[in-house]
Amino acid sequence: MMIFTLVFFSYSGAGAGLLHTYNELTLMDLDQINQLVTNKLKESKKSHHGKAIPLKEAFQAVYARPDTDRMIQKVITPIRSELQDLQEYERIVQQLTDEALNALKHTKNFRPQVQVTYAIFLENLMADFKSAAFESDGFEREVIRKIQKAKIKLTKEAKNDRNHRGFKETKSPSETAEAILDSINAAERKKVATPEETDHSNSVPVSEEP
Repeated sequence: MMIFTLVFFSYSGAGAGLLHTYNELTLMDLDQINQLVTNKLKESKKSHHGKAIPLKEAFQAVYARPDTDRMIQKVITPIRSELQDLQEYERIVQQLTDEALNALKHTKNFRPQVQVTYAIFLENLMADFKSAAFESDGFEREVIRKIQKAKIKLTKEAKNDRNHRGFKETKSPSETAEAILDSINAAERKKVATPEETDHSNSVPVSEEP
């Protein structure tokens, strides 16, 4: 009698739900990242159900790549636009944020490369959201606040992996989020303390009596 043994793996080569880890993404140039995005956009359009899933994967991959060459802003617009058209943008960002925070809270389940990949995703997301978070207490600030409240601490293994690959050590995502929120609070306190001067540019001058 022949016995067949099936072996199932609970994760992909990259680990967790990631398409690629940060070290793999670093080796991909603009053309390769554009091709990844194009393929996921096509996959989304062909899908009859779950159109947001390929877009979610592309969004995560783009933000999980170290942005030393400012590539994110060159490739993210079509992904964001498609998610907004599907009215899925905020939900997908929340899901990806929760996924990253969960991995960084339960680090024993994830390799150092995966931990760093999720940390970089959060760092890049906050860098992109920072301007809007300063403007108003809306969705972007809510996401940054969630990251701050998670109290994430990077493991020694993750820090070593990042340093070993030539990337400078940074604060944890939660520490970065706290610094952003502190800056926002300081700016808002300053704005209250020094109210804007009244604009008299359009006032009508009063003519003097002869």
